[in-house]
Amino acid sequence: MHLTLKLIEQATVLGETGNFAKAAERLGISQPTLSRNIAALEEDLGLRLFDRGRNGAALTVFGRVLAERGARVLGEASALRAELLAVAGLDTGRLEIVAGPYATEDPVAPTVAQLVSERPGLRVRVHVVEPDEVLNAVLTGGYELGFGGSECLPPHDQLALEMLRSRRLLLACRPAHPLLRLRPSVAQVLSFPLVGTLMKGSTAAVVASGDAAGAADAARRGFSPAIEVNSFDAARRIARSSDALFPATPTMLAADLAVGHLATLDFDAPVLRFHPAFVRMRERTLSPAAHRFLQIVRAMEAGLRDDDAGSSPAAAGLNEASLAPSA
Repeated sequence: MHLTLKLIEQATVLGETGNFAKAAERLGISQPTLSRNIAALEEDLGLRLFDRGRNGAALTVFGRVLAERGARVLGEASALRAELLAVAGLDTGRLEIVAGPYATEDPVAPTVAQLVSERPGLRVRVHVVEPDEVLNAVLTGGYELGFGGSECLPPHDQLALEMLRSRRLLLACRPAHPLLRLRPSVAQVLSFPLVGTLMKGSTAAVVASGDAAGAADAARRGFSPAIEVNSFDAARRIARSSDALFPATPTMLAADLAVGHLATLDFDAPVLRFHPAFVRMRERTLSPAAHRFLQIVRAMEAGLRDDDAGSSPAAAGLNEASLAPSA
C-alpha cells in the first residue's frame, strides 16, 4: 500500500490519540479498517510505526518521524487545496495579458477595472508591446490573451482569433485648435501633425500624403505619425498643449471631453476606425480569470453604442475606408 495523504492522516491521528478506537471514530471509519490500513502501510514500508499493547498504540521512532512530517504535509496539502479552490473561484491567482497600445486603452483597461473590482485578490499583468509583437508574445511568452488591431493578428493554426466590434476613431485636439473654427478637409487636417502609435490600414497612403501628419514607414509596413508615442497618456498631454491631432476611440476620450481638456474635429473625410481583436492559444484551457475577462469583454461589446462602434472589418466590406491603428 503506497503512502498517500489519506494514510498519512490516519497514522497521524492514531499517533495523536494512541488508540485505534478513538482514532477510527475521529476519522469516521471503522476500527478494523484503520487497523488493516496501518498494518498494510507498515508492511509496504517495511517499518513498524506503532507498538501495540494493552495500553493502546505508541509511536515508534519511525512513527514519530511520520507523524511529525505528516502533520506538515497535511497542512501544506490543505493550503494547496484552498489555494486551488480560490483560483477556481477567482479569489486569487494571476492573469497575464499582452496588448498593443490602442487595445490596452479599449477594451483591455475598462475590462481589467471591472474584473479586479469583482475579484480584488486577483493579480493582473497587462504587458503593452509594439503592435506587431502581440501575436508572437502569445505564442512564446506565456500570455493567456493577446489584444490588438486585426491587421497585426493574421490567422495562425495554433491560435484562436475573435474579432471585436470596430471602434469609431475621433480626432481630438486642444479646445482652442484653429481647425475647430472650420469644417476642414482631409488636406487641411493632414497639414497638422498626428500624435499616437503606428497606424495601418487601407488609407495609410492617403494619410501619408500630408507631410505634416507623418510619413509611411516601409520597414514596419505602416504609417508613423509625426509624433509617435506608445503612451496615450503622453499623446493626450501633447494634444492638449499643441496643435497635434490625437486619433482615439470615444472610450479613450470620454474623460477629457467631459471636462473640456480636449475637443473633437468635425471634418470631411471617411469615418476612421480601429478594428480590435484578441487571440489565445487554441489548445490551451483558459483559466477562470481569463474566462471571466472574456465574458466582461463580450458584455461590454454588446453595450457599445452604434455611433461609437461599427461592424467588423469583414462585415463592413473592402470598400470601407479606414485609418486603422494596428493595436
